[in-house]
Amino acid sequence: MPRVSVIVPVFNAARTVEQALASIRAQTFEDFEIIAVDDGSTDNSLDILHRSSGPVKIFEQKNRGPSAARNLGTADASGEILGFLDADDWWMPDLLAKMVPPLERDPDCVLAYCDLQLVDSAGAPLNTSLMRVRSNRAPTVKDMLDTLWPIMPSGALIRRQALEAVGGFPEPLRAFEDVYLWLLLRERGTFAYIPEKLAVWRFAHFPDPLKAPGGQEVPGRIFRSMVRARYDVDPVKHVISRRRAPRSILGYIGLYALAHGDRITARRAFVRAIQLDPYRIRNYMRMVRTVLPAAMVRMLSGRSSKAA
Repeated sequence: MPRVSVIVPVFNAARTVEQALASIRAQTFEDFEIIAVDDGSTDNSLDILHRSSGPVKIFEQKNRGPSAARNLGTADASGEILGFLDADDWWMPDLLAKMVPPLERDPDCVLAYCDLQLVDSAGAPLNTSLMRVRSNRAPTVKDMLDTLWPIMPSGALIRRQALEAVGGFPEPLRAFEDVYLWLLLRERGTFAYIPEKLAVWRFAHFPDPLKAPGGQEVPGRIFRSMVRARYDVDPVKHVISRRRAPRSILGYIGLYALAHGDRITARRAFVRAIQLDPYRIRNYMRMVRTVLPAAMVRMLSGRSSKAA
């Protein structure tokens, strides 16, 4: 029986899923199984799974969202520790080797998580990470109610017993399901943070979109209702932060490219940011910088890592 079960929810991920699976097979920690759940893909994701070069259990369901896909995989999993790698992300080879031990050492630890390197949709590094805006410590419930803590499913391992105790991933949510689950798990035990970029999170909106934007309006309302009912707190800031995240990342990409003389990439990033949020005046001003003389751009740009 494997110590770790890695579950990969797959929806229209034909361009990325093989890389995700390969990164699991490349782990230096070898005691694991892989379970892939196709969530009603309309591309050839399922064919790619069946042609995969290594052992993987494959399940299919009608499209019900990532929570339902992860729960279906969990139901067949053998491991006492569960990993959930999204099909467009990938792991560094030592992720399991470094993240399994904290869960095995401390019976009160219910979740271990790491920092994640950001890349664009083509896999090019974005020279930043998700945790750079947070302190290097695990959050309390209050922390996670106060602000959106960037723990991502692809960078987390969960104790199976704890996940089952809270009822698995919340299937009413097709977005924000991870944020709500972290709150439930934190009530039951401690988190361990490994301050290394052991996973890679793919930004799906640039340069070539891998998925359609939006789709968070209804889940956002459900999420707010669920949190208010349980904690008497309205997490509207979390919903706003998630909605603004794509434009912020695009702003970062554009500013970084502009600071390094790549006006074409900068212009494409700002145009995409405007498409996602046409009311954000700042991105129109940034767009103007891509056609100004170089000396003026350097004067106006400031630090490329400023908040977007």
